[in-house]
Amino acid sequence: MKKAIVWIALVLCGCAGNMPPPPNSVQARFDPQVRAVQLMVSEREPIMQAELVSADGAPVQAGSVTLVSKPHVYYNLGCGFGPHVTAALPPGGLPPTCISEQSDQYVASVSIPVPADYAQHWNAYRVELRVGNRSLAVAAPPPPAG
Repeated sequence: MKKAIVWIALVLCGCAGNMPPPPNSVQARFDPQVRAVQLMVSEREPIMQAELVSADGAPVQAGSVTLVSKPHVYYNLGCGFGPHVTAALPPGGLPPTCISEQSDQYVASVSIPVPADYAQHWNAYRVELRVGNRSLAVAAPPPPAG
């Protein structure tokens, strides 16, 4: 059920490819319909801040940062123990074959509104992220051709 909610959130936010980003990565695209830079960030620490910075250093703060997923382990239901077993686990926990999905990543969806001159001067902008105690700089995505 949780996996379904994550996938629905990714589809509704219009994220590129509807797939979560690879671990320790940032995917950026420009969405002309909402005039915003859209990011999907996957890192081992949660994102603390995101902004679009122009060549003269003027920042535009993120309009929204939404946590899509946090570090987790999903187990196969039953896994040979039956659907009603809640406390009887083998010593050392469940075997690795019972794990259906595991992630050490925080995945966040970020939307940053763009200034009026973005379409003409997008290559003078950059995205700056604060993830945990690190700073990351990402090239601003180009507007769609045409």
